[in-house]
Amino acid sequence: MSPRTKKQNESIREQRKQEILQAAIYVYVLKGYSATTLSDVADQAGLAHGLVYYYFKNKKMLFRELYENMMDRSLSYTTTYFERDAPVLEKFEDYAFLICERIIEDPLTQRFYMRISLDLHHLYEPEELSPFEWMKNFMKPMAQAIESGIHQGMIRQGDAYLLAMQFWGAVSQGLSYLDQRLQELTSIGLTEIEIKEEIGEKIRQIALSSVAIFKLG
Repeated sequence: MSPRTKKQNESIREQRKQEILQAAIYVYVLKGYSATTLSDVADQAGLAHGLVYYYFKNKKMLFRELYENMMDRSLSYTTTYFERDAPVLEKFEDYAFLICERIIEDPLTQRFYMRISLDLHHLYEPEELSPFEWMKNFMKPMAQAIESGIHQGMIRQGDAYLLAMQFWGAVSQGLSYLDQRLQELTSIGLTEIEIKEEIGEKIRQIALSSVAIFKLG
């Protein structure tokens, strides 16, 4: 058997790292940051403990990379989404629907997003991270779309960044409700189809109410 190429080795390393990060999401949602160990993550990933330590020297390094990777993905998705050409209100309604729909498709990842902000003090010193600056960048493509909608007469007058924050606040509250409701429906033994039907109706309601703040009087 011929030796692996440099590109193949890099691909394997990246695959292993992604397996570790995915396992970390699962363990974090199950146990929380303080109770999670690298050994827990290794067991969940089905990898040797030493291999996890090879990639990440400690838990803090692992969760910092996971957090930054997840936030970068979220920012990239949102920026790309709002660059597309579509009627502005339809764009926001569809975005709210797509974000909320993820609670069904990938509930663990959504729970990670909702909870990790409470543990950032474990990962960063105050001068190392500014959640406000990240949120400002995250809101920017939404605010730009809102400004365009105001100029087109499709969105009521107001501060675009404030309207973006109000929109995202409505979506975030909707996600929290959906997560709680999803767990309740699962616990009483409803089928996957029954759960999707009820949660789907709630998602549509959240999407509509989230854009209501933009409507002209």
